[in-house]
Amino acid sequence: MNTGYSCDVANNFDALPAAMAGLSRWLEEQSVAPAASYLASLALEELVTNCIKYGYDDTAAHVIQIHLQLAGGEMIMTVEDDGHPFNPLEQAEPDTNLPIEERPIGGLGIHMLRKMSDRMEYVRENGKNRVTLHKILNP
Repeated sequence: MNTGYSCDVANNFDALPAAMAGLSRWLEEQSVAPAASYLASLALEELVTNCIKYGYDDTAAHVIQIHLQLAGGEMIMTVEDDGHPFNPLEQAEPDTNLPIEERPIGGLGIHMLRKMSDRMEYVRENGKNRVTLHKILNP
């Protein structure tokens, strides 16, 4: 199987539901396993939301590009944006042993993506952040 999905998401919250629906529909059409499908949906929501919230200082329109590839028994998802440099791999892991009321806000979504993916990569190139998640489909 070698197939892909791509979409461009505007840097505003109104664009997120349509992007989520399109991704979910495509994952279902491809019969992607529930764990991989959940990871892709979470990655889209988490990475795009973070980019919209923290990635830009201006009010100009920006495009966040989503690419998903199914090949060689693996799902590879790439999220690319032109926002501020942000390497999610450098973020400290949250202390999940603390009681919920003592935990600082933030960081749990990135933590979940790192734990759920088989490999996560980041590169900053040509003024863009590129986060790539890998998930083996049939371990």
